[in-house]
Amino acid sequence: MKMPILRLAALVLTLFAGTAILSPAQAQDRKAMLAAEAAAENVKAVSKLVEQYGLPCEVTEASKPTVADATVDGKKAAIEIFEVVCKDQRGYILYKAKNAPFGNPQGCLEAAAVAKTAPGSPTCKLKGNRAAHYWLGDTAKSKIPSCALSGARFIRADQKANTELYEIGCKNTAGGIFVVPTHKATDKTVAFYNCLKTAETALKCELTTPEVAPQTLAALLKKNAPDCVLTNARFGGATKDSEYYEVGCKDKAGFVLVTDTAGEFKGAVGCDKAAAIGGCKFTDNAALAAAGKAKAEEAKAKYKDAYAAALTAGGVTCTIEDFRRIGHDNDSKRDLAEFKCAEAPNGLIALIPDAGTTGKLDTFDCFAAATQKTDCTYVTKDQLKANLQKLTVGHKSIKADCVIGEARYAFENNGQVVMEIACVNKRGYIAVLNKARTALNPAVPCHIAATNPGVPEKCTIAGNGSNKEG
Repeated sequence: MKMPILRLAALVLTLFAGTAILSPAQAQDRKAMLAAEAAAENVKAVSKLVEQYGLPCEVTEASKPTVADATVDGKKAAIEIFEVVCKDQRGYILYKAKNAPFGNPQGCLEAAAVAKTAPGSPTCKLKGNRAAHYWLGDTAKSKIPSCALSGARFIRADQKANTELYEIGCKNTAGGIFVVPTHKATDKTVAFYNCLKTAETALKCELTTPEVAPQTLAALLKKNAPDCVLTNARFGGATKDSEYYEVGCKDKAGFVLVTDTAGEFKGAVGCDKAAAIGGCKFTDNAALAAAGKAKAEEAKAKYKDAYAAALTAGGVTCTIEDFRRIGHDNDSKRDLAEFKCAEAPNGLIALIPDAGTTGKLDTFDCFAAATQKTDCTYVTKDQLKANLQKLTVGHKSIKADCVIGEARYAFENNGQVVMEIACVNKRGYIAVLNKARTALNPAVPCHIAATNPGVPEKCTIAGNGSNKEG
């Protein structure tokens, strides 16, 4: 029996009414939803592997496994390879064999470094791992606070120490080499070596150019040597508690910057005094010395005329052959200077009033200076002893066999100098050098001076006066 046409049409309509027809957009949404569900399941599954590795990683994305051959327990076996993205921006390549971790987790930077020497080895490709160095941002700022991260490269790993070595580059300043603890390390200390320090080693920086490397010292110089416009810098060496960096400055002499081992400023040493701590290469020491000498001679010429006029005005005869400015007495507003002139065989030191002041000119010789513990340069101690020796010739109290070995200048009294004379044969005397420096009177043997209350000084030079003959 044939079904009526109208009933057949109704049945067809009923069947279509029970089946949903999806639009292209709806079909695309459903496909995306199913992919998201699959991705979430994959993240969940890979997270278990991450836990097995003991990695501190909250997985936000994971690749589907790829299969490769490897040697497991001495036998060839298939292993699975996963790429994961962590919430802290770090990514890894992970390996699994027999449902357990295989080998060590490999960071994305390490994987990239390995791929350069072993093309075809796994590398990170997921979107979240495209900037594989971002996770090192806090590490960089811990040692270089101003660092705006520009890149990083993996150098090597130390499995025994549980550390990894990275170079970190900064956009706005010099970067450096960092020793970073792995997740297995108990000591989380980060070590740092700036690019100046590693420049002559196998760890030479590649992400910081030699032109930028001197900026390592920029902050220290800005704070402690602001007049130096930095042009160059280099690491000069180190001791147990100090490090030395030569600094080159624009249009002026450089110096050696001294820091502690933490990089904090300790001081600065001029290139002329820095030979023992690395010396200077950026500063022409010969030119520096010549410039310094010229400046000193210019200053000396300026003082010479003024000093000569002051001595003449004070009635002191001295044809100046040479002189040195020892210092300045701020209280009396006078310069202290020593002069070399033929008219002063025992030397000449003067306190010369500043121009425009009413201070008094005072002069004294090297015998008087010695009582004030001031040593002369142009007349030596041996020359003073020789002058004293001449005064012992034919002396009534000083024996002819006295060869003066040592003299101690005790004090000055009204231009006279009370002194102790020690002869090499152990004879000794307390003598008074007269104001004119022409006689040693009186002169009393040490053993007599020791018990005579009228002698103003006693012998103190070791062994002096032990020879009491005569």
